Parts: sequence; structure tokens; C-alpha cells
Amino acid sequence: MDYRYLGSTGLMLSSVGFGTQTFGWNIFGKDAHRLLDIYVDAGGNYLDTADSYNEGESEKTLGAWLKGRADHQDLVIGTKSYFPTGNGPNRRGQSRIHIFHSVEESLRRLGVDAIDLFQYHCYDGAISLEETLLTMECLIQAGKIRYFGISNYTPSTMMKMIMTQRQAGRHPIASLQLEYSLLVRSPEWDLLPVCVNEGLGVLTWSPLGGGWLTGKYKRNQAPPENSRVGRKDRWDDQEEQRGGDRTWRVLETLQTVSEKRGVPMSQVALNWLRKKKGVTTVLVGARTSEQLETNLGCAGWDMDDEEEAILDEASAVPTPSPYNFIRRYSRTTDDGVSSS
Repeated sequence: MDYRYLGSTGLMLSSVGFGTQTFGWNIFGKDAHRLLDIYVDAGGNYLDTADSYNEGESEKTLGAWLKGRADHQDLVIGTKSYFPTGNGPNRRGQSRIHIFHSVEESLRRLGVDAIDLFQYHCYDGAISLEETLLTMECLIQAGKIRYFGISNYTPSTMMKMIMTQRQAGRHPIASLQLEYSLLVRSPEWDLLPVCVNEGLGVLTWSPLGGGWLTGKYKRNQAPPENSRVGRKDRWDDQEEQRGGDRTWRVLETLQTVSEKRGVPMSQVALNWLRKKKGVTTVLVGARTSEQLETNLGCAGWDMDDEEEAILDEASAVPTPSPYNFIRRYSRTTDDGVSSS
């Protein structure tokens, strides 16, 4: 396992992180603890959760496991807050009252003195950025959190937050967590360049496209029984994420590289993502030890430039204006646009 700095901070994370969203949903107790043991024994050190995951059960499961680990201080724990955690009007969003309450509850469930990386789970347009940022500063000063990051933000809002913190002389944003994969490459237009230029680490969620990049879906075949595809609660059934000829072109190319390499398709997809400029940690999840061990295998090799170029071409997304104009006429390749 290799380790990378989280942006311009001195915090180092393993290049493969472990997401625990399924803890308390379809993985419980000892089964979850077994997966955590496998991940840490393989050299992983970043564990990602959120207060809203299964009504706090994910944090509770992780906290119970941490109590039995003598090396828990060598691990980096990240959690998030934004989505509803109760029925009251102040039990969601990024108001000071909700975040303070959320942090205290997360600390209790995790059984830790401070949260290593606390992240806003989603942009909240109802709350001023100043209240959002001052709340983070208060929590850092109080020793409740060590670093703070954001997730699911637009480039313009992210840049405004960066400049606000800088001008006020406050602690900078450490990271951005975003959806990024062979199927979702729009972060390359602005989000990733901003992170690289401004010193933010990048954590990627859904790197396997909700299971699409594992190869379990086939063209002209019905999805497997109990598949997530088409479910009404899915956030990722849009054309960009999973749909159309482009998706099948990506899968077919992925399979070609997989067969030539002699490794599973999921490893190829994760390896491609680990190689991308600016990416600190690729977050993986798993229901079984076999799935987790397969995913962790992506850290044991590096694809060559030719393989990366083939996958880049197959997964390329047409760029809108002004990115397409810049691509044609910019005098430098460092223009914030995907190079594929």
C-alpha cells in the first residue's frame, strides 16, 4: 500500500480508503469487523463514514471495532454531516446548531476524542458560507476536529470558500470528496484542477460506478436479481453515470485491458483512478472479504501509459463550452480540461 499527502496538509492517507456506508445496512457486527481487519492488515489507514449512514449505525460499528485496536491512533477517521439525522427542523444541513450537535454525536458513536477529517457532506444553499466556515474554525479551535473538508460542491462555491478562509487567516479546507470514475469524468473540467492548484486532497467515491465497472452487467442482458439498477432511490442512474453506448464502450475496453493484464475489471478501474493527477485516496466498499481483497489488489500494480490512454479514449466525455473552445486554442495543456 502506498501513502499520499492529503493536499498541502501533512496528513498522509493510504491510496485506497475504506468506505463503511453499508455497515448497519447489510453488514453487521463481526462481519464488518472482519472487513476492517482485512483492510488495515493490508496497510490501509483511512476509514470513511457519515452520521447519516444507517441512522448512525455505521459510526457505531466502526467505533466498537476501534475500541479493540491498539493501533487505533495510527488510523485516520473521516466522517461527514448534512443529511437528516432526525425529524426536527434543525436536524439537517450546515447550520451551527446542527453541526455542533452532529459532531458531538459522532464523537460519542466513534468513541474518539477528535475527528481526524470532518467533511460537509453536501453544499447547503440555505446557510451562509460564513456561518459554515466559522463553525469549522470553532470546532478546530475546540479540538473537536483536526482537519475539515467538503463533499459534493461546485467549483465556484469551493473557490469562494478557499478564498474566504485565506483572506480571514483561518484554517484552510483540506480536501474535497467527489464522485469520480471511468463513467463520471466531469470533475476533470474544473474540480480536480482547482484542488491541484489550491492544495486540496481528493477522495473519490463510487469509483466502480455503483458496480458497473466490476463487469456484472452485460449488454442486452437483464441486470442481476436485486440489482441496484433502476431503483427509485438511486442517485446515479443519469446518463453521465450509467447509460447509453458510452457505458458499454467503457466496459468492453475495460474487459480487454483486464484480460490482457490477467486481473479483475474492478482492479483495472481502480488502478486507472489511482493514477489520475490530484487523487489522494480511492474509496472502496465491500460486502465480502473476497470483494475487499480483490479491490485492495489495485494497489499492488500500476498500469502503463498505453493502457491508461486506451481507457481515457473509451471513457472520454464531450466537453461543453468554453472547455471545448479552450482545448482548441489554449497555448498550454494546463487549462483545467481533461487531456483525453
